[in-house]
Amino acid sequence: MVSRDSESVISPNIGAGLRTFLYSQLFVTPPYPRESFANQTIIVTGSNTGLGLEAARHFYRLDCARLILAVRNTAKGEAAKEDILRSNITHRSDASAIEVWSLDLSSTASTVAFAERVKHELDRVDVLVENAGINTGEWTLCEGHEQAVQINVLNTFLLALMLLPRLRATKHLTAADVVNPHLVIVSSEAHRVTSFPEIKALNLYDELKERERFSQQARYQATKLIEVLFTRELVARLSTKQKDDADGTSPVIINIVNPGLCASDLARAEPPSMIARIARRILERTTEVGARTLVLAASAPKSSYGEFQSDGKNQNVESWIYTEEGRRVQKKVFEQTLEVLEERRPGVSLEAGL
Repeated sequence: MVSRDSESVISPNIGAGLRTFLYSQLFVTPPYPRESFANQTIIVTGSNTGLGLEAARHFYRLDCARLILAVRNTAKGEAAKEDILRSNITHRSDASAIEVWSLDLSSTASTVAFAERVKHELDRVDVLVENAGINTGEWTLCEGHEQAVQINVLNTFLLALMLLPRLRATKHLTAADVVNPHLVIVSSEAHRVTSFPEIKALNLYDELKERERFSQQARYQATKLIEVLFTRELVARLSTKQKDDADGTSPVIINIVNPGLCASDLARAEPPSMIARIARRILERTTEVGARTLVLAASAPKSSYGEFQSDGKNQNVESWIYTEEGRRVQKKVFEQTLEVLEERRPGVSLEAGL
């Protein structure tokens, strides 16, 4: 039995969240990305399909110098590379600009190996888009943690912390007027609709291991909320220590992006119901349109630092997060997540500049 913390009570404003979601899906189209990524090295995780693939296609179109497709299945990654090269991108055909690297976020060893490879083989990283994630109804443990928690949260942030030094160092390789390196965490409006009952446990990650408390959408929503909370606290803590630019800002722009409901492969293992299929047909964006938001976040200005980006603009996160209770929950999520990451990579906090 997991011990409970009775103080934590979260009440999301479902109505407001739904209105925000529907307005965005029905009446807003994210602008087509046009800002150049010339001379930049870009990493996109989960880029063999869906949003990751379409974002990678945009980065290639926008003249990035080196594009790393970080994928679990390298054969599918090679197929994705060929798909990008077959695109109607007439001004370039340099296949050598696109590389396929192995990254399995269900494995800590693979995550660490990928980060070490980046450190040894890439002299710069201008953009890291952490897009890989899952939404599944299948209960599976990975290294003792439920797989959505493992992939969407734990190893996503382990990779982020391990690569922050390379992103930070990249800023000093560029002219002062060049856009800062970007770390983009792909999250979701789904963070708005969970009451996050797991946070009532004294240990969040012990609670998330309890099989009887697992359900697909509730777990997905919880992981998306944890992404938002961890990123916000990470930015807050780095902001007190990392102010290397002349204007006193962080050298790396860290933001969170919501691509909206898209025709992607995120939940491909679970065929939707008839009602869900009809709703998606009405509401969802194409994968290309959704991927625009990832690319826009990767070139967003300093005003996006620590912010939740939606449709290419900053948007408030769920309102309770700004309250005193929200700050307490955010701190708890961050500290307990960091504890797990330190077990996996001792010294990673110091490595990241925390």
